[in-house]
Amino acid sequence: MSTIIHNAHTKAVLLLASTMTVMSGAIISPALPGIGRFFNEAPQVVIQLILTLPALMITLFSPLMGYLADRFGRKPLLLAMLSVYGLAGASGFLIDQVGLLLASRALMGVAVAGILSISTTLVGDYFSGTERVRFLGLQSSAMALGGVIFINLGGLLSDWSWRGPFLLYLTGVLLFPYALAVLREPRTSTASSPEASIPTARVDVGRTALAYFIAMISMVMFYMFPAQLPFLLSEQDEVSGVAIGIALSMAALTASIVSFCYGRLKAKLSVMSIYVLGFAIAASGLGIVGATHSYGASILGAAVAGSGLGLFMPNTTTWLMRITPERVRGRVFGGFTSTFFFGQFVSPIFVAWVSGWLPSLRDVFIAMALVCLALTLIVTLLGKTLLKADSQH
Repeated sequence: MSTIIHNAHTKAVLLLASTMTVMSGAIISPALPGIGRFFNEAPQVVIQLILTLPALMITLFSPLMGYLADRFGRKPLLLAMLSVYGLAGASGFLIDQVGLLLASRALMGVAVAGILSISTTLVGDYFSGTERVRFLGLQSSAMALGGVIFINLGGLLSDWSWRGPFLLYLTGVLLFPYALAVLREPRTSTASSPEASIPTARVDVGRTALAYFIAMISMVMFYMFPAQLPFLLSEQDEVSGVAIGIALSMAALTASIVSFCYGRLKAKLSVMSIYVLGFAIAASGLGIVGATHSYGASILGAAVAGSGLGLFMPNTTTWLMRITPERVRGRVFGGFTSTFFFGQFVSPIFVAWVSGWLPSLRDVFIAMALVCLALTLIVTLLGKTLLKADSQH
């Protein structure tokens, strides 16, 4: 296999693996009403945990996965996690007890922790420079586009049965042989030599922590759509699973388009400028959802918000790749995955808390729009002071 062909296959595996991760919980989002009717004795918060519990497990296990990837190698761990993802995720098709369903979702979350941490780390191992920046944008685009495809398939299958969307997790099993044949273990990822355990430089704790925080808050906002929009739409009118899936996928679709164009945008704007732009656009979209009362306007708001939030994933991974020493990259991206998905897990909890202080769910969307505007100003200020170097193109 020539180098060019092998490189293309490697990129395909990494993109497919990434596609299955970020929206892995949202695959079953259109089926939530049906799941709630089947487990009608379970509180609504338990039904929402079926959606978000994987994110908690990702939060808890991503740092461990990053350490294991640095210590023992990327490929074996990635292959194992693909298998667990497929089997644990698809088991929901057969389960009749809410406790067992939660357990299977937790195990699937552990697998996602490994898949996303390792696949993102491998991008840093395999690529560098402009090629890396472009591929990170392509990776984020594929992740969001996967959300569009899987959520709509989930909506279609949920009209057949609430169990149907769980079959989509079998993609992990299907990807296993392709990944086994294509991926090569990077030389820098093992601890085969004494020098490999010595970091070449210190981690920039301040900038890394800020990158983690931005990843977390962006996911809190992004996951308001799969976790809250179905309930918001059901208040307006009777909508089908397909209609819910279309509405939910709009944020993912525009996020995919923007992420795909990230490489070109990064060639013109700095890291800080892109963050400012992302927060400003996200504020507009969240505000539209909160201020209007129609299905069409909700779709428009989701599309606008997605176009802003779609900038955060590639921008943050690009920034972390640049400031992180190579030999601790697995651990740093394990931490990134952890905080990223903590935002997903805490999103419905945060919304439930804020809802206790506000009259309606729409007001929560407006409140988050105001938070985005505040963050726009804060990041602008940081870019002109403490992070001036990251504001330089």
